[in-house]
Amino acid sequence: MNNQASAQQSLGAAQRANPRKLRVRSWTEKPRQLMTAAIPFTRAQAMSRGITRRALDDEKRYQQLEYGVWVETAPTTRVVAPTWADSEWIDERVKLTGLVCIDPDVVACNVTAARLYGLPVPWNADARVHVAREDKGWPKRRKNVAFHRYEWLRSEIFFGLPLITAAHLFIELARVLTVRQLVELGDAAVGRWHGGPLTTIDEIRSELAARRRVNGRLTAERALDLVRENVDSPPETRLRLRLIDEGLPEPVVHPAVMCSLIGALLHPDMGYPSIRLAIEYEGDHHRSSPAQFAEDNRRISALQAEGWTVIRVSKDSDMAETCRLIGHHLRAGGLI
Repeated sequence: MNNQASAQQSLGAAQRANPRKLRVRSWTEKPRQLMTAAIPFTRAQAMSRGITRRALDDEKRYQQLEYGVWVETAPTTRVVAPTWADSEWIDERVKLTGLVCIDPDVVACNVTAARLYGLPVPWNADARVHVAREDKGWPKRRKNVAFHRYEWLRSEIFFGLPLITAAHLFIELARVLTVRQLVELGDAAVGRWHGGPLTTIDEIRSELAARRRVNGRLTAERALDLVRENVDSPPETRLRLRLIDEGLPEPVVHPAVMCSLIGALLHPDMGYPSIRLAIEYEGDHHRSSPAQFAEDNRRISALQAEGWTVIRVSKDSDMAETCRLIGHHLRAGGLI
């Protein structure tokens, strides 16, 4: 058997094994860290713990949240959190658990759930805490809180927090996000972003089909047609959509390339396998980490040894020029 046939056989076996195939895991299976967070409590709970009303008024020890619960000003409790969580995630957690304190039936929804899942939302998204209930009762109005009511609410626990499911969230946000923003969120939800996936395209499609009335159904359908599995990051989504907007053929996400030089199956971020053109998006860590930089060079050399052209893109790249360069290669390869 010659080398080319052997490589093709190895590629076929690797693709059947599909090492890039992801499964939706419970949050208990995901990487985690311990972080310090305030644990909200009501006045009644404070009394039961021996904290007097006078003590609650001591602003050096306790702070009252806007909706009638308190937290310690210098918390020491450690809570389980995703490895990517930061202080903003903890702030969202405190706000949600404060509302759960006074109404155990609420779950986070809308952009609040998106932030707690670690999904991308626009920088100017609503800053209020969004919660939902599955009944016809309407909770008391509260400052900086948006209440939603659903007759059919699907929720789950994510790192100890009650959130609507990611599939439900995709459909809910169709009424407030653009198609492009929803594709970015959808790619992150079904891809590798922040230890994903949280759901699958099939689950979102089934959820959408099961609901008779959906505000923003057309947006959801259009976005879902553009959502792709296995995407690593939102910048890669934006790059793929930019190429489509420029009228170029949609690139394949993570095409499989068997590299005999290093004896490994590589998956560039996106590319056009028929003309051996790979596109790699490189975030800041690709430049700041010596180990990552060395691995990138190893990967690129291996791809080039297989006859692939590799175009590297970063946040500072001139995207108009990048699109022209990719278009040049596509024309040369007869794809446009």
